[in-house]
This record gives sequence, structure tokens and C-alpha cells, in this order.
Amino acid sequence: MPSETTKTQAAVQPETAQALSHTLVRVVKIMSAMKHQAPRQHPAVDPSHYPVLFCLSGDPQRVSAVAESIHSDVSTVSRQVTHLVHHGLLDKIGDPDDRRAQLLSLSPSGREVIDKLVRGRGQWFGELLASWTDEDVRAFDAYLTRFGDDLEAFKARVSTVIPAGNAAHQTSSPSETPEELAHER
Repeated sequence: MPSETTKTQAAVQPETAQALSHTLVRVVKIMSAMKHQAPRQHPAVDPSHYPVLFCLSGDPQRVSAVAESIHSDVSTVSRQVTHLVHHGLLDKIGDPDDRRAQLLSLSPSGREVIDKLVRGRGQWFGELLASWTDEDVRAFDAYLTRFGDDLEAFKARVSTVIPAGNAAHQTSSPSETPEELAHER
């Protein structure tokens, strides 16, 4: 493991970071296009609902906790929850700690949708990565996990500096905003 001094000396070059940002934007756009072509696991479940369902695959949670976990606003998650409850994929249960509040949990039908999604994603990624070795996939997963962890930590640092209403218009460096990056390709 490199020491803190070594990490400082081996800083990422701006050109390298920029190349990665372009590649990441390309991959995100391709993934977005692919999710709209994927077969639906349930007629009432849109790909935008998946984060809510996956978030609730564990313990029951409040809408606000789901929104925070999936990095979305409460009003959007609330609309999605209403839709998913209406279609029998989520259940609302009383919060034992606060009888005025409700918790959300997956219904048996919601669990079935999640199970199908997990199997389908595993099969799809298996086909996608057919030319990769298991070692390559494990290394990529480790780097992607590290990147996700660093991204969450960065988001937490930036959100404490930039007021929530201004986050889309400010960055912590002179680099492009996420919106500008999204329109690059």
C-alpha cells in the first residue's frame, strides 16, 4: 500500500483525469441507452424504479432514507413509491419507532422482480464480459468499487461546501460541470 507521501507525489495528471472523464461519460451514455432496450421484468416497472427496489431489498426504510441512499430527491422517490405500491411491488408498514410515520418494504412480488433483475443482470454481464478473464473482472470490480467509494466521499465533501440548491451550478474545481460532461458525446 503506498504511503501518503507516495500518493501525493504520484498525483493524477490533468490529461489523464480528463481522458477518464470522457471514457466514463461514454460508458454511462451507452449503459443508459442499453437499459431502455432491456426487457422489462414487470410491466409496471421502469428502469428508473430499479434503484428504489434494490434499496428496499434489505430492511424496511422511510422514503427520506431511500431518497438519500439512491441520491435522489424525496419528491421523486415519493412518486415512484406511490406507483410501486399501487402495483403491489412495495408495502407500506407502520414505523414501530414513530407511529405517525410509515416504512417501505418489498412485497413478495417486488422481491420476485428483484430476483429476476439480479439473474438477468448477471447473465447480461456474463455475456458482455465473455472475452475477459475472471481475474480481469475481479480487478475491474475492485477499481470500480474504489471509484464509487471515492465518488461518494467526494460528493459528501462537496455537498457540505455547496448549498443543495446551487450544486448544479458550482464545482469545486475549474473543470467542467457534470451537465457539460454529459453533453460532450
